[in-house]
Amino acid sequence: MKHQIPSNYREAVDYIEELPKFTEKHPLKHTKKYLEKLQNPAENCKVIHVAGTNGKGSVCAYLQAVLQAEGKKTGFFTSPHLIKINERIQIDREEISDDTFYDVFCEAYHVAQEMEQEGEGHPSYFEFLFGMGMKAFEKAGVEYIILETGLGGRLDATNAVESPVLTVITSISLDHTAILGDTIEKIAFEKAGICGRGYTRRKAYGIVSDDQGLQGACGGTWRWRDYFAGYCQGA
Repeated sequence: MKHQIPSNYREAVDYIEELPKFTEKHPLKHTKKYLEKLQNPAENCKVIHVAGTNGKGSVCAYLQAVLQAEGKKTGFFTSPHLIKINERIQIDREEISDDTFYDVFCEAYHVAQEMEQEGEGHPSYFEFLFGMGMKAFEKAGVEYIILETGLGGRLDATNAVESPVLTVITSISLDHTAILGDTIEKIAFEKAGICGRGYTRRKAYGIVSDDQGLQGACGGTWRWRDYFAGYCQGA
C-alpha cells in the first residue's frame, strides 16, 4: 500500500481501517521481523500472555487491577475495540491519547513501508496495531505488559513476543472452528501454543477452568488465582 503518510490522528485511523483485516495472516516470522525493525520495543518488560475462548477480558482486568494495586506500571493490548481504536492500547487501565497514538503510528508506518519495499509485505491490521502497542508501552516505561491474544494463540501475532513471565489460558469452547479446529482438543492445542516457550523467569500455566482438552495440551491444570497471588509477592 503506497500512501503519503497521514498527517494527523484521524487520517492515521482511516489508514489503519483500510488495511485488509481478514486476508491470509502472516506467519510469526513476519511479525518478529516487524518487531525487530521497530527495534524490539518493550523487550525488557515482563509479559503476561492470556489466551482462551471465554473470560479473557475479565482475567486481564483482574491482572491489571492486582498489578496496579501493587504499584506496577502496566500496559495492556486487547481487541477488539468497542468505540475507539485507542482502547486496544492501554496504560494503567487508560487508553492512550490521540497524540500518543499518532506518534507510535508514524513509527509503525515507516517500518511497514520499508517492509513493503523490501518485499516482506505490509503488516496486517492486527500486526500493525500490535507493533504500535509495544512502542507505546516502551515509551511509557511500563514494567508489565498484558497481551490478550486475538485469535487462537500458537500462530497469533502476540506469540511473536519471547519469554513471557506467565501465561494464562481461560476456559475453552468451540469457536472459530474453521480456523482453530472442530474439537475442544484441537482448539486447546492452538490456545496452549502460548505456553512452553523460552521462559527466563518462571514457567507456569494459569488455567481458569479444568477443561480436559487443556489438561491434554498443557500436561496439567493450575488455578490461576492461587498461582498469581503467589507470583505477585515475588515479582
